[in-house]
Amino acid sequence: MIGTITPAEWSDGIDQLTGRAVRRYTDGSSNSYPLYYFTPSITADERYLVFHSERSGEVQLYRLDLASGEIGQLTDGHTHDAGWAIWCEWHLNGIFTHLSALHPTNGEVWYFQDAEIRATHVTSFANRRVAELPAGRISVGQSAFSPDGKWFAYIHCEAALYRRLMADREQRVRAGTFDWTRDHQAFRNALPATLELIETASGRSRAVVVADYHFHHVLFVDNTTMLVNHPKSTVGMWVVSIDGSGVRQLRPDSAPGAHDSMVNHQVITARGIAYEAVAYHADGSRDTYLGRYDFNTDRFAERHLPTDGYVHVGWDPAGRLDFVENAGREHAILLVQPSDDAAAAPATTEVLRLLRSPDHNDQRHHAHPFLAPDRERLFFTDWSGSGHAQICSIDVRDVVAAADVRVKSQSVTGRR
Repeated sequence: MIGTITPAEWSDGIDQLTGRAVRRYTDGSSNSYPLYYFTPSITADERYLVFHSERSGEVQLYRLDLASGEIGQLTDGHTHDAGWAIWCEWHLNGIFTHLSALHPTNGEVWYFQDAEIRATHVTSFANRRVAELPAGRISVGQSAFSPDGKWFAYIHCEAALYRRLMADREQRVRAGTFDWTRDHQAFRNALPATLELIETASGRSRAVVVADYHFHHVLFVDNTTMLVNHPKSTVGMWVVSIDGSGVRQLRPDSAPGAHDSMVNHQVITARGIAYEAVAYHADGSRDTYLGRYDFNTDRFAERHLPTDGYVHVGWDPAGRLDFVENAGREHAILLVQPSDDAAAAPATTEVLRLLRSPDHNDQRHHAHPFLAPDRERLFFTDWSGSGHAQICSIDVRDVVAAADVRVKSQSVTGRR
């Protein structure tokens, strides 16, 4: 139940390959994983890490005290089939997984339960109802707060249509007749979605975008501009102002210098939008590029990555450290070495951590690496010995310090 406290589960070790200090924060025969890594999992006061866990048999949110390791339960929802079905396991009960967000100033985590948006204060455990979803709708995308905390954005669609399309896709996947390359965009185009905005002080809600297709991530570039994945029938990113104006795609694959590659994941940093972009080839191979987009100038620079698998860009909120998750022959977190030449190809990489988990489509088993606010620890998800996802970190103070010095030097000399 909400407010239940359990003892620390963490354990410490040394990575035998890199010599880095490693901490595993959760343990046991169930999956635990942070909030979706595009948004913060650590509270503004840096006291708690908020995470999902299936330890009760259902998905709930918990807080982990980063000083003591104690774990406290934050939610007690029992929604049926609350898994993020688009990209993860559908048949999970509890609260809607992967869709929660931390308020940047008031200490609450907002989450979805049945047809409600609810909030729990991470320190006090005070729980409240925020709002009802529009009638007959279901939350289906990762949500976010504006940096000033004034706005909360989320994505919803018609619940009955969503469940029908998901059941059909599930049956076709089991039968081997659903081809992700051929059929996924058709699935998206059959599922209209709405981008909703809540004014957090008043609770007033309004639709900003009503689209005739499905999109599944929303972030804030700034207090008045939202960044959304993906455009209709393709992969990429687009923006819209909170008043619904200014819709445009950023860095399409046809842009000069884009290598015919499509942006897949992106994170907002103090130095622009960091992303990875992928070009797929007829022979089944791919080329992946690590890029940074300047929203103010509409310019971007990219470097070819020597990776051999599915890549997630890592998130350093300061935008100084470049790292990625690569799920290829080896599943690893890679440091991307800096270069004075923004177009250097290929980039060089260094292994920060080899992972035990294999390459999975299930989001719970992706590493989704992000840098902690203290800029000392890089958090990620990896398997424990039982084959369940657990929350871990490695000490990266050395590479962060070098990156910080480099960026400071570039600022002094006028280079970007």
